[in-house]
Amino acid sequence: MVDLNLEMISLIYQANGSYEKLKSLEDFLNKYRMLVILFRVCVEQKVITERQYAGFAILIDKIGRQGTRWKQYNEKAKDRKQ
Repeated sequence: MVDLNLEMISLIYQANGSYEKLKSLEDFLNKYRMLVILFRVCVEQKVITERQYAGFAILIDKIGRQGTRWKQYNEKAKDRKQ
């Protein structure tokens, strides 16, 4: 999960420094979905408690919403250029 988070940070960095952000953002969102699944597995396997997951879930949701909005914004911008 640590490696996955580091990859996500790297993708944010790539998207932020690039004119073509969509590929990096799509990869970021795919890794985000994997992270959500891994957190759920951690709860099911009792690696973390449901209470701990609840705290993480709020942060995870915010990250996903921001990534999705950033992707949507760039898709609209791309459509306007065409």
